[in-house]
Amino acid sequence: MSSEKRRTGSDSSDAYARAVRREEQQQEREQQQRRQDESMEKNAEITEIDEASDLFRQHSHQQSMEGG
Repeated sequence: MSSEKRRTGSDSSDAYARAVRREEQQQEREQQQRRQDESMEKNAEITEIDEASDLFRQHSHQQSMEGG
């Protein structure tokens, strides 16, 4: 009977350890997803800035070519 108690206790602690590990892995995935999202947002902002800069340069060039 004592061996059965030890096995049940061991099974419980193994199950708990697996649940904790699963939760930690889920948190890691969520953090990684947030970092990817932030990176994509930064890239989008940089692209918008580049597009605005290009537009400004084109406008400046056009004004220069028109003499004003």
